[in-house]
Amino acid sequence: MSKKKKGSKNTTKEKVNNKGNIKQSIKKVQDIELDTDIIEETEDFKAEVSCDVDDAGDEFDDNHKLTFTQKLKNRVGRAWRYSIHTWIFKCLLIALPMELLLEMLGRRSIFLGFKFMVTQPIVFAYNTSIVFFTLLFALFLKKRVFGLVAISTIWLACGIINFCVLSYRVTPFAAIDFLMFLDVFSMLDVYLTKFQQVLLLFVIIAAIIGLVFLFKKSPRFEGDRKVKGTMLLCVLAWVFVWGMTNFAVKHNIISDDFANLGNAYKDYGFAYCFTNSIIDNGIDKPDDYEEETMLQIKEELDTVKQTNKRQTPNVIVIQLETFFDPKVIDGLVMSEDPIPNFTKYKEEYPSGYLTVPALGAGTANTEFEVLTGFPSGFFGAGEYPYKTTVNEAPVESLCSVLKEQGYGTYAIHNNKSSFYDRRHVYDMMGFDAFISLEYMYDLEFTSTGWAKDESLISDIMKCMRDSEGQDFVYTISLQAHGKYPIGEDTCEEHITLTYGDDIEVQQQMTYYVNQLYEMDVFIQHLKEELDKYGEDYVLVLYGDHLPSIGLTEEQITEHTLFQTEYVMINNIDLKLADEDILASDLSTKLLNALGISGTYAHRAHNYYDREVLDSKLKLIAYDMLFGDKYIYEDGVVVPESDMRMGIDVISVTGVTNETDHIVVKGENFTSFSVVYIGDKDLETTYVDRQTLLVESKKVEPGDEITVKQVDKSHHILGTSDVYVVK
Repeated sequence: MSKKKKGSKNTTKEKVNNKGNIKQSIKKVQDIELDTDIIEETEDFKAEVSCDVDDAGDEFDDNHKLTFTQKLKNRVGRAWRYSIHTWIFKCLLIALPMELLLEMLGRRSIFLGFKFMVTQPIVFAYNTSIVFFTLLFALFLKKRVFGLVAISTIWLACGIINFCVLSYRVTPFAAIDFLMFLDVFSMLDVYLTKFQQVLLLFVIIAAIIGLVFLFKKSPRFEGDRKVKGTMLLCVLAWVFVWGMTNFAVKHNIISDDFANLGNAYKDYGFAYCFTNSIIDNGIDKPDDYEEETMLQIKEELDTVKQTNKRQTPNVIVIQLETFFDPKVIDGLVMSEDPIPNFTKYKEEYPSGYLTVPALGAGTANTEFEVLTGFPSGFFGAGEYPYKTTVNEAPVESLCSVLKEQGYGTYAIHNNKSSFYDRRHVYDMMGFDAFISLEYMYDLEFTSTGWAKDESLISDIMKCMRDSEGQDFVYTISLQAHGKYPIGEDTCEEHITLTYGDDIEVQQQMTYYVNQLYEMDVFIQHLKEELDKYGEDYVLVLYGDHLPSIGLTEEQITEHTLFQTEYVMINNIDLKLADEDILASDLSTKLLNALGISGTYAHRAHNYYDREVLDSKLKLIAYDMLFGDKYIYEDGVVVPESDMRMGIDVISVTGVTNETDHIVVKGENFTSFSVVYIGDKDLETTYVDRQTLLVESKKVEPGDEITVKQVDKSHHILGTSDVYVVK
């Protein structure tokens, strides 16, 4: 017993000594001055302390008492939390349902989403791999859960936007739409009710708050993030996606040629098409692009001569918004022909079907093709050259050709000047002046807020009178623009109709057809004014695309969904045969009829066979917009011009103080005129073309007053001369 007691005393003494040693060790560790790099690496690590030093032995004993199953469960749980393989599996688990959801939203159908997955498993797997690849970037973060949710939210938001976009247009959501954000934002009242706008704002705010909350509350990853391994994984995933893309394109499983963007999204999947629209911009450099090739093309095209006698009438070209003959719609019964004048003119003058690059939207791409002669398909998926290229680079067009012939060149659009960045595009094309909505008077509007076309007549005739010689007036109309309203009394019903069993679709069609009726009256009145003016003219009319009212190929009995019509009204007896052409052929057809040599693109249309035409046009377009401009003298595509906004000069003739406001008198004010004192803009009330009011303000002698034209996006488009208050 004594030995046991002695041993017990020794054991107790050892424990005391061990405790002393532990305390000394802890003291030494506390005395160590830690390196700042170590502190930074470990400050985020929080070890969970379950017992103090005295209980460490007990904890160790408890752990050894666990069963094999419990130990295995703990190890699996730890692996699930920390293993890189587990996080890869999590990314895959998210990517699969996310891709399926994106396809359901893009097809606006749960059934069609599943059908795409089952009938096109390779394409579905390929799209899933793209979503999976983007989710891998969350593994670089300490808060991986937040990263996965944030990336998934971005994909989901894009899918929902695509779902909403397809409710009012046929063209799906693409990266180019981000560049159109300000334009779309200024037109929210057309597409969304006030309640929908408030709801949208609420959803956006809620999503942001949710992400912020998740960022704060989500757990930090406690293990080794294995940054190098994750980086290698992302590179391998990218190589896999890239290789699979090339394989799929080579074997025609998918395509990188999106002639019809809507069909491409359905055939090749949302993830692929959307990401392709992000990275595929501009014109890819042709393999055979080099100086020798371009100089050979120049030599060939410089020999192109016109065989027709040269004529220089006034040229008026009007792109009619969403205009086509609705009589070809199967199942649509109307009380009368809504476009009797257009119907008559296409029987009397050269006309035909016009194949356009857009359906339900994409006005600017039809316009680009008509003016330049280049197919917009040379550019990226869903890309608008007006927003990415032509707004910054000079481009040959119908304008520059006729300007070289001595024409005054004018552009007119009864919408804001910044839409599709036209105010910069037209400057790059060499137009002398641009009359936009901000410079127009006495406008009438549809129930959806679009300007009616009748007022365009006065602006067209104003341009005709502005110069002494011949004029080229390019006009884009607006009246039949969507979204088409649902309900009764949305328009004056000149035409009554029946169309299908869906009352809402019939109401939309009623609105649309009655806008066509009024546009047709506008065409008649414009022709009467041109006839009365007494000068030679050619009036070219064409539609930019069909409306987005759910039309199908089966419903259109005479042509495709990508065909509208054109007619060349004239009083110079143009000898032209009726023919169906592409939008990129239209300006060439017009110039050939007038006996005027066009741009290199126009000459290429005349010189090369259709089999090689596109390849030659692509070389010319690349050289002009992205290349070294080998075929242009001194690299000058279009001589610099100083385009002015509007025709009428805005001026200030007097400023007076009234009881509680300022009265500004002058000439040619519009509802977009804003009074400035120095650089300070004042809240301005438009009274009439000669009068503006500024409430609760006084001017003093020496104040410098100007009136500036300011659009809804706060761009200053022009300014009057300075008026100094006496």
